[in-house]
Amino acid sequence: MDAPGSLLAALVASGRIVDPILLLVVAEAAFVVLAPDRFGPRAPLLAGLAAGAGLLLALRAGLSGASWPWIAGPLAFAGGAHLAELVLRRAKTLRRREPSATSAEARALGSVSRRHEHMTRPGRPPLPPPAGAGARRA
Repeated sequence: MDAPGSLLAALVASGRIVDPILLLVVAEAAFVVLAPDRFGPRAPLLAGLAAGAGLLLALRAGLSGASWPWIAGPLAFAGGAHLAELVLRRAKTLRRREPSATSAEARALGSVSRRHEHMTRPGRPPLPPPAGAGARRA
């Protein structure tokens, strides 16, 4: 049982342990590109995969004893890809966001429109007045 342990130790020491993981990341990126209907917007996903690949390359360089520029380069790439992913996800969120009712007036208008919709349907009894409606001053 020492053979699997020594093989794993050799793979980690040489940095080769990262290679199969990188292959999985490449396969996932290919799947995202080839099956776009399953994932929606692909750009943030691909940017996230690129950031992960950069981190894996930096890990491989560090495990294999490479000099610092060979580690810093993939780390910088991963940071840039992660920043791109954040920007792309933020832009998607801003495009999708709807205004929310936070003030009392907006909430009251929402309840008025619901009451109007309910009251305009034939055969529906009117809704009870909102809570606190009798305590309002003119």
